[in-house]
Amino acid sequence: MSNNELHAVIKELKEFKLLKEEAEARITELENIIKSEMKSQDTNKMNVGEYKCSLAVVNSNRIDSKALQEKEPAIYTAFLKTSSYERLTVR
Repeated sequence: MSNNELHAVIKELKEFKLLKEEAEARITELENIIKSEMKSQDTNKMNVGEYKCSLAVVNSNRIDSKALQEKEPAIYTAFLKTSSYERLTVR
């Protein structure tokens, strides 16, 4: 692949990343509008045309790895799992 072709690929990548950021921001905005309306109607389920919306609080329990590492470093080390992946950075 020539330098010019690679430049075009990188340029396209940057354009799509910008579109993704804009789309994610709009998605969040629209979700917040729906949540706000549901809260104002004091409901956690609503039917709007062919769409069904539900709003639920989801709780999850996770290990505070920083606190565990500080208080019980041997246990932290015993259960530490290393994972790896490739990261591409384009600036």
